[in-house]
Amino acid sequence: MSQKIIGITCSNSPDPHETWDFCKIYVPSSYIEGINQTEALPFLIPIQEDLTLAESYIQKVDALLFTGGQDVHPMFYGQDPLPELQGFSQIRDRWEQTLLQVAIAQHKPILAICRGFQAINVFLGGTLYQDLSYFEHSNRPKVQHVQDNYQIIYPHHSLTIQKPSILYDLLGQETSRVNSCHHQGIKDLAPGLKAIAWSSDGLIEAFQSSKEYPPILGVQWHPEMMIQHNDEMLPLFQWLADV
Repeated sequence: MSQKIIGITCSNSPDPHETWDFCKIYVPSSYIEGINQTEALPFLIPIQEDLTLAESYIQKVDALLFTGGQDVHPMFYGQDPLPELQGFSQIRDRWEQTLLQVAIAQHKPILAICRGFQAINVFLGGTLYQDLSYFEHSNRPKVQHVQDNYQIIYPHHSLTIQKPSILYDLLGQETSRVNSCHHQGIKDLAPGLKAIAWSSDGLIEAFQSSKEYPPILGVQWHPEMMIQHNDEMLPLFQWLADV
């Protein structure tokens, strides 16, 4: 069997240390390491303004990893920006929206992490809390969804996992603990997606796709960082390489 190729989406940002106003396109090495721990080959997909290139990129990969990064611009879910909105890239948003459409058409499996988890929900018709200060968790315990950066490889809050689900099959348990580094979250889940994990305040932390889509697993936390501490989250990357 030939080695599978996993496409990895990239982030973009201007480089404050450069004299010229050039944009850097990059991916944190932890995502690459996550794929390297499987038998698959990571393949970086740079952000492109020419959306017609998406089909060629997706044809070259067996599966796709949507990475973390900037906020998704709220125009993509019919809202105006609120003051709490942080950095965004509409070029990246349009590119990844097109990648998703092509990946679905070509029936390519997808693992989506943090921003990727939120972006797929938006691009399939869902909405977000632009900031979790707008999230009403009623009488449930409050969860701090942003932990200290130097602690990010360690679990931070608890998780309840739906049984049966892809995530339960991978982790083999109905509860877990995950890291957390996000100020936004899913408000309305997109049609065709099913929530399969929640934090104790009721916020959706993971979803999977219905049969109308190729296999999609989305998680709000950062498994690529957690595997630097132990291998509990490695099955998520192995799933992408095997599915």
